[in-house]
Amino acid sequence: MGRRLTLRFPDSPAGLTVATGALLLLLLDAARRKFRHSLMFCPERDPLVSWTPSDHGLPADRVTDLHFRGPGNDKLHGWYCQAERPIASALYCHGNSGNLTHSAAVIPHLLSAGISVFLFDYRGFGKSQGIPSLTGVVADAQAAAREHDRLRPQHIPAIVYGYSLGGAIAARLVSEHRVDGLVLQSTFTNLRDMARLRSVRFPLQFISGNFFDTSRALSTLETPVMLIHGTEDEVIPVEMARKLVSSCRKPPVLHLIGGGQHKNLYQRDGEAILRRLQAYISTLEQRKDLAASEWKPGAVERVMRAVAGFREAMIGNTETKPV
Repeated sequence: MGRRLTLRFPDSPAGLTVATGALLLLLLDAARRKFRHSLMFCPERDPLVSWTPSDHGLPADRVTDLHFRGPGNDKLHGWYCQAERPIASALYCHGNSGNLTHSAAVIPHLLSAGISVFLFDYRGFGKSQGIPSLTGVVADAQAAAREHDRLRPQHIPAIVYGYSLGGAIAARLVSEHRVDGLVLQSTFTNLRDMARLRSVRFPLQFISGNFFDTSRALSTLETPVMLIHGTEDEVIPVEMARKLVSSCRKPPVLHLIGGGQHKNLYQRDGEAILRRLQAYISTLEQRKDLAASEWKPGAVERVMRAVAGFREAMIGNTETKPV
């Protein structure tokens, strides 16, 4: 005979209050987990168009299709796309939906500007094994950063480039993994602010948590930051980009695309974005040269060039006007 499970409820008012409070906490925790997962992750296993890089405008002879080990021994998938004459190499953290093929259209633009790109999928996205989670995608980004360090040329600047949710992941990554630069495109301030936008009738900000707090991460970074955002972003308002500017420990480069929305910035004015990126990278190159020179002869001239490059990158913190 199996034992019969009997539920017993407290008889006293105090005991009933404690039990009710405990149940409420459990429900709130479950709601927080459900909210985070539904808001954060919309992965796709199937590719957009195909898994063939050339179908996405990428040169087949300069793309390495690879798998690497993530935490827990899961296999993660990525493409390392090499520019013909690289001036920098970027680890690209994509957004919360689809998989790497959904971000592949941006990569030819970056390659044309001389930026090699390591584009990878978090666990549960595309060909990467596992199930996505908040801590998991950050750990995956850390594993991808180590793989990027193995793949990239060491004499050029290393950048982490984060788009949308990927920007929050990138900011958290850079606080723990040293790189030369951080680029955030269409990135939010924190989960609580996003929850306020998504919820009108119910205050979801109270259950959203603060795991991804881009503002806080930027407030501690010494790494040079560039922010790219559309003035008509319908998902993450441009006001969040301006808040991120004020959160940065050091003045960032801000480039606004007039009329740009969440997903169309490179279609809107890719040339302007690439010019600003190249100017920003030139400042990183000078910083890298200075660190290597250790104030040997010629270092003063390098400092002057770095200052000039910084001024060029910062001028106006420009906004591209709508056409």
